[in-house]
Amino acid sequence: MLAEKGLLSGKTVAVDSTFLEANAAMKSIVRRDTGEDWNEYLRRLMKEREGVENPTDEDLRRFDRNRKDKKVSNEEWVSKTDSDSRITKMKDGRTHLAYKAEHVIDIETEAVLAVPIYHADNSDQNTMVDSVIEARVNLDAAGVDAEIKEAVLDKGYHSTDSIELAEWAGIRTYIPEPKRRGSETR
Repeated sequence: MLAEKGLLSGKTVAVDSTFLEANAAMKSIVRRDTGEDWNEYLRRLMKEREGVENPTDEDLRRFDRNRKDKKVSNEEWVSKTDSDSRITKMKDGRTHLAYKAEHVIDIETEAVLAVPIYHADNSDQNTMVDSVIEARVNLDAAGVDAEIKEAVLDKGYHSTDSIELAEWAGIRTYIPEPKRRGSETR
């Protein structure tokens, strides 16, 4: 409909991403190697490290709270109810199972050109060019004779590799450099 009304220019796009919480709880994660859930894993660790055979739930909570090596990674854990979701830290600091949606918007008309969904552990730098290419494909499918030439992004997309890949794909990028530690402010 936007193409029919001439509301797509497609020359310059803005790209940004957001995390979408998965419909799965962190309590649904299991170890990829053993299939143990969190409590089974803690029981095994407690038995191996402290020799406790039948710990109570309170013993498990206390043990878990005091562990120094308490990390949860996507390489070791997966949700048994939503295996496509990924463990990620949200902006508020909490850890959830999530997806990443990346929005490609036509700057001139504010039309949404593409919203690909990625695993939450894919960085912005790794998905930006794919998202812009998907927007190009959508414009072609709509019969719009326009080519995306420029992309405006936030500093989270800044990396030499992503800029070079965008340049190779014929996309000029406008990305502010993130502040580096120890760099002077002028």
